[in-house]
Amino acid sequence: MRMKMFAAESLEAAKAMIFAEMGDDAIILSEREVPGGVEVRAATDKLGGGMVPSEPRFVTRIDRTGVMGRPQENPLRNRVRDALLWHGAPPRFADRVADAGIPASAKSSDPADILACGLDALISCDPIAARPVRDIILVGPPGHGRTATAAKLTRRAAVADTRILPVAADLDATAGGAQLAAYLELEQDQIRVARTPDDLFELLRTAREDGDRCVIDLPAIVPFDREDMASLKDLIAVIDAEPVLVISAEGHPDDLADAAHAFADAGIKRAIISKLDVTRRRGGIVAALSGAGISFAQLGITPFIGGGLTPATPARLSKILLEEASADFALRGAA
Repeated sequence: MRMKMFAAESLEAAKAMIFAEMGDDAIILSEREVPGGVEVRAATDKLGGGMVPSEPRFVTRIDRTGVMGRPQENPLRNRVRDALLWHGAPPRFADRVADAGIPASAKSSDPADILACGLDALISCDPIAARPVRDIILVGPPGHGRTATAAKLTRRAAVADTRILPVAADLDATAGGAQLAAYLELEQDQIRVARTPDDLFELLRTAREDGDRCVIDLPAIVPFDREDMASLKDLIAVIDAEPVLVISAEGHPDDLADAAHAFADAGIKRAIISKLDVTRRRGGIVAALSGAGISFAQLGITPFIGGGLTPATPARLSKILLEEASADFALRGAA
């Protein structure tokens, strides 16, 4: 089934557009009033082709005095918005990004440039250096790839001719050290294990005296569990290290948004997005981090430990939101 959103000055006009483009078998899924007219979502089984249509749709503009402008056709704005909707981004976020990207259409006809411009207005990107300024604590929900991310950061540092110590904070006795060792065949001697909070504090003190930086793989944190979040806040308050969220691109957009807000409330400022290589619809996580005010640090684009992370930028996010190809293909050569 192919879905598309149409906008017009009246419901009758929108229906005429739908049936003219999709045929008499088109099904109207929803309709709502918007400033200057209506938006109607329709679907049909007869349309094939690519995931992102490039046909124009009406855009209602509002000038700085708040007065409605005349509807205008903008096919680039339409393409960007539809791409984000296909990727599962909430409609309001898709509209905001598409509108914010319109100024770029005066200089470029490439939808990737329009989307990058729109994202640049709504998100912030703050990549982690190969040798971080501070020690890093990786936090996140169960199964979101914290341990693999710790290994990727360790390998990335080695490639950059520096060193960080991967620390398994095995506070829940889940054999975190063994998991890290399974990923890091070349860096076995760098792995450290802390089984109690006191062990962790002492390990960090010794590492700092030796001039080392650490990336700490913390046990899983359930963002909707009050005790888990309270413990995380307590740890952040007493340890001199930056907490960085590792969050998967998988999941329902609303769940991702709720989790992002919970971690932001705990003091998280940056996030690494994992599992972009196995997630087809990636708009939910982008909207979630944007809404929570968390900066994008790195993007996890392959399952491999070497080269598995690339610095986040609006342009790179734009590529993976417009390409049907896998994330590693869309970003090939970007790292």
